[in-house]
Amino acid sequence: MKTRKLVTLLAAVAASNGVWATNGTMPHGYGIKAQGMGGVGIALPQDSLAAANNPAGMVNVGERLDVGLAVVMPKIHADMGGTDFDGGGVKAIPIPELGYNHMLAADRSVGISVYGNGVTTKYDANISGGPTSGNDGSNLMQIIMSPSFSMKLNEVHSVGVALNIAYQDFKITGVPDGLGKEDQGHDSSWGYGIKLGWLGQLTDKLSLGVQYTSKTKMGKLDKYRYLLAGQGEFDIPENYGIGIAYRATSGLTLAADYLRINWGDIKSLANHLTSPGAFGADNGPGFGWKNQDVLRIGASYALSASTTLRAGYSHGSQIVPAGDTRLNYLAPVTPQDHLTLGGTWAVGQASEVSAVYGYVFREKVKGDGASTGADVAMGQHWVGIAYGMKF
Repeated sequence: MKTRKLVTLLAAVAASNGVWATNGTMPHGYGIKAQGMGGVGIALPQDSLAAANNPAGMVNVGERLDVGLAVVMPKIHADMGGTDFDGGGVKAIPIPELGYNHMLAADRSVGISVYGNGVTTKYDANISGGPTSGNDGSNLMQIIMSPSFSMKLNEVHSVGVALNIAYQDFKITGVPDGLGKEDQGHDSSWGYGIKLGWLGQLTDKLSLGVQYTSKTKMGKLDKYRYLLAGQGEFDIPENYGIGIAYRATSGLTLAADYLRINWGDIKSLANHLTSPGAFGADNGPGFGWKNQDVLRIGASYALSASTTLRAGYSHGSQIVPAGDTRLNYLAPVTPQDHLTLGGTWAVGQASEVSAVYGYVFREKVKGDGASTGADVAMGQHWVGIAYGMKF
């Protein structure tokens, strides 16, 4: 019952404020500890948010509860035909997270990880020129609840499975759809997917992990069926990755992940601005996003029995094509590089506090072709804190 109330509270906070992401609609990592290492987590489970990165890791984190909150401070900008538009309407966005893991036995666990995706923009003007609306903006919030089961097959191998239950809330203001209607208000839908994982402790020092996440098929957003390609389609994309963790010394751990995110499988995100169909059609205009390759590297160092320090770096391939910037001012997910610092401090025998700071380097994409004269850019600061309790 307490866990259910916490999930409801997290969803309410996220729905009221939105989420800001930089790998498409996704943040650079899930879990405050992983975020402090550039998002690394496929082969290095550190808390009960592990199911978001690789469900096989949950059996290795023990009985624990984690509650966290990140605050994102974005700086967005659009230059349309020589006129600058400021996205300063979005100052700070809270992003909550929750994880709980219960050990059924020494080699089996069940748990739940709750985390978010999304994009929020709010400009100081009506950029699209819609006849009746005010300033342009967008708000996509996705809350993913991942109940998981993981087990150790033997001393080396563990496997896990998680059911991704997703809820999304969507709103665009100031932009006419294919029928000339705008400001349709909030629309929402539910969807389901699955995540599978394997984790191998190959030696005392070396771990490998693999995860696969299916596309989360979301219900269509009917209010935006004449704007979003695929009659209001907005699914969460398939992704898969591999990770490695190496315990170089008793205190130092080095880790890296490679992640592939298939944005190109979702019509509303992958179709180009110049697609021939009408807005909302299967072949209608979209954001033009490309599939993305993400490389994350990180390090953690146990400075003492009570203090662990972390650092990391993440680089993602650019998903916003220069020919599609004219629509991507609504979701200027242009950044590619993240630099992070973090740490964990014990505050008792069974409790700890973790923190992260991330700097997301500003990246600008200059439009060409059908988007000539439309330039978009974004950078951000990311600050987060989490409380963990071991049972």
